[in-house]
Amino acid sequence: MSDIRFRLLTLVLLSVLSFVSLFGAAAVFCWWIVFGAKTTFAKNSWKVVIPVSIFVGLFPSVVLYFTGGDVFYGAKIFVLVLLAFWFSASLLSGELMSFFVWVFGQGSGFDLGMAAEFSVQAISEIREDFLHMWSALRIKGQKFSVLAIPSLAAGLLILSLRRAGVQSSLLARRGYISGGTYVPVFSPAVFDFLMLGSAVFLYGVLLV
Repeated sequence: MSDIRFRLLTLVLLSVLSFVSLFGAAAVFCWWIVFGAKTTFAKNSWKVVIPVSIFVGLFPSVVLYFTGGDVFYGAKIFVLVLLAFWFSASLLSGELMSFFVWVFGQGSGFDLGMAAEFSVQAISEIREDFLHMWSALRIKGQKFSVLAIPSLAAGLLILSLRRAGVQSSLLARRGYISGGTYVPVFSPAVFDFLMLGSAVFLYGVLLV
């Protein structure tokens, strides 16, 4: 098992370290290879993770190159995107609810946790819908193109709105207004201590 509190604190420390220092970004990239790559690629294809990370990181570097800024800024963004992929891939069902209730209590914490769980679920469903649409294009013998993006995006938006409507209808029928009762559950493992300990070490050596 794993504890989201350790992973979240690790994410914050590594994000700050990567953002403020190029050497820190390099160290965080090494950390990601050791601790985060396996989890990242367990739920995400490298064909998605690597191109998206490079594109998101390359764009600001190109802009800054022509405007006289720090061209290595994109390298920091590249590492931050990898961290985001790792953290999203490591999320387990109910963890966000446990975390928000633990921090903010049964009132606002319950609402925030439920909203976060719904958001993660929606993102997962959008990804599945996109894969189904991709498969449908291949079955029809059509290739993915820029012209297909508007129709695919509209389809994903309609499906998401319909699901959101069903969920809100269910909550309304059950009389939900705000808050609730939820018992946070955390199961810290040795790997969590290793990840956080290594992040604290890198932060202390390179930034403090």
